[in-house]
Amino acid sequence: MTKAQLQWYDCDSVADYRRFRREGSHGFPKPVLNPAAINFTIPSSHGEHSIPLRKILPSGNTSVKGVYLHFHGGGFVIGSSAAHDSLLSKLATDLSLTVVSVEYRKAPESIFPSMVEDCVDAALYALSDEGRQKLGGPLTVMSGESAGAYLTVLTAIKLRDNGVDVRAQIKALAPCYGIFDLTYLPSLRAHQRRALLGQEDTYRFIDTAFPPSVFPPEKRKSGDVSPLYAQLEGLPPALFLVGTADPLLDDSVFMASRWTLAGNEAKLVIVPEAVHGFTLMPTEVAEEGIRDVMEFLKEHI
Repeated sequence: MTKAQLQWYDCDSVADYRRFRREGSHGFPKPVLNPAAINFTIPSSHGEHSIPLRKILPSGNTSVKGVYLHFHGGGFVIGSSAAHDSLLSKLATDLSLTVVSVEYRKAPESIFPSMVEDCVDAALYALSDEGRQKLGGPLTVMSGESAGAYLTVLTAIKLRDNGVDVRAQIKALAPCYGIFDLTYLPSLRAHQRRALLGQEDTYRFIDTAFPPSVFPPEKRKSGDVSPLYAQLEGLPPALFLVGTADPLLDDSVFMASRWTLAGNEAKLVIVPEAVHGFTLMPTEVAEEGIRDVMEFLKEHI
């Protein structure tokens, strides 16, 4: 199915592609939105723009235990905070958390570190007194898929480096099938298939958000850019979820190992035959992956 779909780099502009996905045109299914979701903005600390946030409350009369900060995937180029309302609504209700998805800046309009800056600002807002009051509780969980997993890990590192005791403040992280080494690991370099994400797709995404002229290989090896090379001490428990058919398999395997060696709690779950993005697809294996995430988070919150 994904092979037959229009690709973002084949459109006249990335903005056109995003619009096609949002409208459900050109062969894309229209996103199913939660009509009760609330959109609002917070100011950025890196310019005059505002950062849109999308808040989803648990259904029914469920009391809120905290806040689940979500960073969507899309290779830092596509994707939206409103793209996965059904999954985020389920997580909100089953975990009794307010889910807040961040509409961070994307490439090519804004290259790295713009997207990280927006995610850190969103996390700092959630940790503030104003944020706790607006969102109904303390920041409890951070999670994301693919590029969102990268942003989850790097946001936690940035918060720690800014003096936040993230291990005490945040109960758990759930970075799902992320990329953590932007110079690419063996599973990607050897990958032949293309199921949602292939080798060439990954290179296109990364080179758009991290232009080689600005981020040559030696700069990409920095821990500020590739979190696999960062100092990882003092970070919250993390679940690294990935499938064996994912070109980014090694990223989760290597990061989970380094996470543990740094003295943090890490759980690595590798799902047989699961492809990239599998938790976002209407399949039985998606239910398995979501169940793994839910069980891990429930243990910690």
